[in-house]
Amino acid sequence: MQLKGAVAVVTGASSGIGEATAIALAQRGAKVVLAARRKERLDDLTDRIGRAGGTAFAVRCDVGDPEQLSSLPSVVKEVFGPCDVLVNNAGVPGGGSFADLTYEQIEQVVVVNVLGVMYGTRAFLPGMLKRGHGHIVNIASLAGRFATPGAAVYGASKHAVVAFSESLHYEVERHGVQVTAVNPGFVVTESFPLTDMDPRFVLRMHQVTGAIVRVIRDDIAPEIAVPRWIPPLQAFRVLTPPLYRWGVRKARDIGLKGTKAKG
Repeated sequence: MQLKGAVAVVTGASSGIGEATAIALAQRGAKVVLAARRKERLDDLTDRIGRAGGTAFAVRCDVGDPEQLSSLPSVVKEVFGPCDVLVNNAGVPGGGSFADLTYEQIEQVVVVNVLGVMYGTRAFLPGMLKRGHGHIVNIASLAGRFATPGAAVYGASKHAVVAFSESLHYEVERHGVQVTAVNPGFVVTESFPLTDMDPRFVLRMHQVTGAIVRVIRDDIAPEIAVPRWIPPLQAFRVLTPPLYRWGVRKARDIGLKGTKAKG
C-alpha cells in the first residue's frame, strides 16, 4: 500500500509503540488519527507531528468501550476520509503470579488486549470490505507464540490476538483486506521499562516501527515477528518439547519473568 496520502488510525497512540508508529506513518505521508485515553498526550503528539510537516488528528478513545470505537470511523471519515490502515496497538501488561491477580486485573487485560482489538477491527472492517481495500495491523507479541513464565493472562491475550488475526486474514483477504499480527520481542516502553533485562536482548523502537511500516507498504500478512529470526525457534518447540519446556523453566528460574514481555 502507498502510505503517502493514506488515512491511518493508531490506537494506544499516547506512548510507546503506538506513539512511535504514528510518527513513522506521518513521516511517510500518511494522515494519522491518534486514538487513546490520554487526550493531553495526543494533543502534544499532534503538535509535534504537525511541526515536523506531518498531518495528525487526536481523538480520545477507550478501546474497552465498544460504543466509543463504533463511532470512531465516522469521525475519521469526516476529518480525513475513510480509513485505509488500522493499527490496533492499545494494550496493558498483565504479569505476576496468576493466583495473586484480582478478577478485575484479569478482566482488564482481556478487555483491552483482546476485546479492544476485536472491537476496533469490527468498527473499521465493514468499511474496508465495502471499498475492497484496507490493512488491519494488530500489535501482538512473541508472548503470543511462546510461553512466558509469570504472565499467563498477558500471554493468553496475545495468543488470542495472533489466532484472531490469522483466522480473519484468511476470511477477508479475497475481498482486498489484509490482517496482520506483528509480534515484537522485548522493547522498552512506559509499561515495560525492562530495567533488569540484558540490553543485548532488547529491541530498538525503530526496529518495531520499521516492521510495521514494511507490513503495510509490502502487504505482508498474516504474521510477522520482530526480530525475524525468532519464528524458526517454533520448530524447536514442536520437535523437541522436553527441551523446550526445560528452557522455559530455566528462564523462569534465572529471573527472566514474563512480566517483562512486551508486545
